[in-house]
Amino acid sequence: MTVNIRSAGTGDIPDIKSVLSQYILETELVEDNIDRFVVAETVGRIVGCACLISIMDVIELRSIAVLPAWKNKGIGRRLFETLMQRAKGMTDRIYVRTTARGFFEKMGFWALDDSQKPVLWQDCADCDKLYVCVQVPMVLELRL
Repeated sequence: MTVNIRSAGTGDIPDIKSVLSQYILETELVEDNIDRFVVAETVGRIVGCACLISIMDVIELRSIAVLPAWKNKGIGRRLFETLMQRAKGMTDRIYVRTTARGFFEKMGFWALDDSQKPVLWQDCADCDKLYVCVQVPMVLELRL
């Protein structure tokens, strides 16, 4: 079955939220950032999504998720590669906060110390769960 990676549109919002909710990922900002999302689609069904956003000086890969039945088929890698094409010329680094450390290490990211979370992300600095958070901050150097 062919999986197409394409830019998301407003009609994809409910499906994107459904994919993200499978992993209890944030859905509140999907509408405001829909133009920054890409989706993986097969037979008219969204099976994955990812978003690249810029907050202040931080370019962050967010909301990357693939439906459980579609995992381990290279879809996450294709979503990632599509967004990396978009990132070219934007920045020297891409950041991510994740619980899927192994996937991002395969993509070339390396882990940062947890102390970097409140420095890089204001929402981490303001979070009352900062010191029990299981998300790993990671970075990918685009130009070494």
